[in-house]
Amino acid sequence: MLRQASVTAAIALALAALTSCSVGSGISTGPSPDSAPQQSVDPALRVTDPRDLTGVQDACTLLNPEQRTRVGAGDAEFTTTTNEYGNSTCEIFGDAFNAAVDIDTNHGGMTNLNSKKDNFDNFTPTEVSGYPAAELNAESTACKVSVGVADDQSIEVDFSKNSGGSPEMNDPCGYASKIVVEALRNVPPA
Repeated sequence: MLRQASVTAAIALALAALTSCSVGSGISTGPSPDSAPQQSVDPALRVTDPRDLTGVQDACTLLNPEQRTRVGAGDAEFTTTTNEYGNSTCEIFGDAFNAAVDIDTNHGGMTNLNSKKDNFDNFTPTEVSGYPAAELNAESTACKVSVGVADDQSIEVDFSKNSGGSPEMNDPCGYASKIVVEALRNVPPA
């Protein structure tokens, strides 16, 4: 009888140990309900030389004084704000043009943007400095260019030409891309 009680007690202890290992053990067998679903990256939009925008707290630091002059914004007013993505935006107000340089580290890069392409008046896939990009809502004096700098990060330049400026600014998408190229030089590698 004592032997049977010892065996029963050993089995009960073993079951208790198994239960405590499987419940609340911290081992995850799947995504938690709070985690955001991961979207797979479109192979055509995969970034082969990724950059990392997560450490950039002020988008205005992406254009140094020399670059500001090079893009015709040497005398412009630069203001840092927080954008709809929860990241930094650099707003540029000048005589020749206005622009906004947006950082997005929270919404899935170009794969996510391409999945929403029908939400834009026009959407033209392109490439900027070897990175997948898109021209959005292009008009005769305005254009937004979004560039995937990593599979899950992008930088956008929303450009609007004012009166005057250089003839090069008559191509708003090309000029937005020129600003992105300058900003990319200051985005650290991943």
